[in-house]
Amino acid sequence: MRVLVTAADEPLGAGVALRLRENHVVRLTGAGPLSPPGLESLPYTPLDLREEGRAADHLAGVDAVVHCAPHSLADSSDDEATLLDQASRATFVLLHAALKAGVKRFVVVSRLEVMDAYPAEYIVDPTWSPKPAPNAQSLAPHLAELTVREFVRAEPMLGVCLRMGALDGPDGTSSQDARTAIEAALAMDVEGRKNRWFLYHICSTDRYPLAHASSAPLHFTRSA
Repeated sequence: MRVLVTAADEPLGAGVALRLRENHVVRLTGAGPLSPPGLESLPYTPLDLREEGRAADHLAGVDAVVHCAPHSLADSSDDEATLLDQASRATFVLLHAALKAGVKRFVVVSRLEVMDAYPAEYIVDPTWSPKPAPNAQSLAPHLAELTVREFVRAEPMLGVCLRMGALDGPDGTSSQDARTAIEAALAMDVEGRKNRWFLYHICSTDRYPLAHASSAPLHFTRSA
């Protein structure tokens, strides 16, 4: 499979690219210079995803997009207007470019923090309504996943949202689990299913149950 990974200049995107290159043809993009080691041999282009023409140039021949950028926005120090624009408009532009290029699968990585308002003792699964905090860092990942959800409901494209916690953080998502979940999302067999939108929680602790993620069609298994 030919895969475009966004935010490859961030830890999550870089780790995903390293994992995917073992079994896929990978292209990378990000906001700045590519610094994580080990990716020098992969094609990388710094790109503002809000620029429609430039986004389209990098999607020719691509089968799937792994949009890691929304996960990184929660840790960004950019101003609120920029964060919200990157979450919504950039994702929308990327989706349109992907549709025109014939991309069939779009994986977006959001944040579990949109569910943090629920008490810790509650058993919260993906069917619960998100409660993002009233700030751009929390709203941005949520806006990105909503943008993908509404787009794939109207267009012939599969959308998979993986909500993950802070990478390797307390009650977060380990790097290994993040990579495994994304690889599973790319391999999902949805033949015969009418739904084009799938949402999963990927947590490396018991804070968020994995019943949905471990069942079909994702079949995610958390690392020991």
